Amino acid sequence: MCLAIPGKIIELKQRGKKAVIEQPGTQREVFNAIDAKEGEFVLVQQGFIVERISEKEAKEALEVFAHG
Repeated sequence: MCLAIPGKIIELKQRGKKAVIEQPGTQREVFNAIDAKEGEFVLVQQGFIVERISEKEAKEALEVFAHG
């Protein structure tokens, strides 16, 4: 089973092919498989952005991860 983790894009690199995302306690570089834009909230799975989500959805998911 793979888990998609929400994050916010804070920077685009390599003409948008990669993105730096911010997740609780960390920043990491991932592949921008869906041409997401800076400032958007996304789901990341195995180093790839797989879906855009709303800020509300991101916060709700992170709350579940934080408190089980």
